[in-house]
Amino acid sequence: MEDVSTQLENAARTAGLRGIRRYTRFLDPAQAAEAARLARQYGVELSLWGGYPEAERAVACFSPQGDAPQEAEYPIVCLHARCSQRFFTITHRDLLGAFMALGLTRDTVGDIILSDADIYLFAAAATAEFIAGALTSAGRVSLRFEALDEAPPMPPPRGETFGAVVSSLRLDAVLAAAYHLSRSEAAEAIRAGSVKLNHLPCERTDAPVTEGVLLSLRGRGRVRLAQIGGTTRKQRIGVTFFRYE
Repeated sequence: MEDVSTQLENAARTAGLRGIRRYTRFLDPAQAAEAARLARQYGVELSLWGGYPEAERAVACFSPQGDAPQEAEYPIVCLHARCSQRFFTITHRDLLGAFMALGLTRDTVGDIILSDADIYLFAAAATAEFIAGALTSAGRVSLRFEALDEAPPMPPPRGETFGAVVSSLRLDAVLAAAYHLSRSEAAEAIRAGSVKLNHLPCERTDAPVTEGVLLSLRGRGRVRLAQIGGTTRKQRIGVTFFRYE
C-alpha cells in the first residue's frame, strides 16, 4: 500500500498533468502542509475542507488553477447521533476506538465533535453509510448515527483563556509562558523534540511565533497563541493564550 506522501504526490501530479480534480482522504495538519508543498511543486491549486470552517482534519483537493471545488462538492458526510450521558460518559477516545474497531483506517474519518448530548462525526462519503450502520455503541453508550444534509454550526472548542507577558516572540519564551515553565525548561523540551509548532515538530528554540499559532508540548496538551497585545513599560509583550481541554 502506498504511504500518504506517495498518495499525495500522485494526486498532485495527476491534477497537473490531466487537468482534473483529485481528492485525498482526511489529512492531519502535518499532511496538509505536505500537500501544500506538493501543490506548489506541480503548479496546481490546493483547497482544504473538513466539513466545517474550523476543522482540524480536512480533505484536500488538488485542482487546476481557478477550479477549486465548492464546499458542498467535497466527498464528506456529517453523521449525527444523540446520546444520553446520564449514567455513562462517552469520550472522544471511546468514539475513535469504536470506529477503529470497525476495521477502517483513521484517514476515512475527520473531526469528531462532542457537544453535550450531540455527537458529530465527519466521514468520507464512501464509508459514511457503513459507519452509520455499524457504529452502534462506544464505551457503554448506545448510538444511532444518521447522515445530515448539511452540518450545523459546530460548538466552539472547550478550554480556558489566560494572559501572560513574554520577553520576545521566540518559541522558547512563548512556550515557557504558555506552559508555566522556566525558559531553560522550555528550551530543553524543544531540543528534546517534545514540542510541535502548528502540528509540526520544531527543535529551534529561536523559531519565530506569530499570532494564531498552535503549540503542543508532549504530555501537556495544546495551547493557541490567541492574541499578541502591546508592549509594557519594561518592553515585554502582552499575549493571550487559549488552552484546549
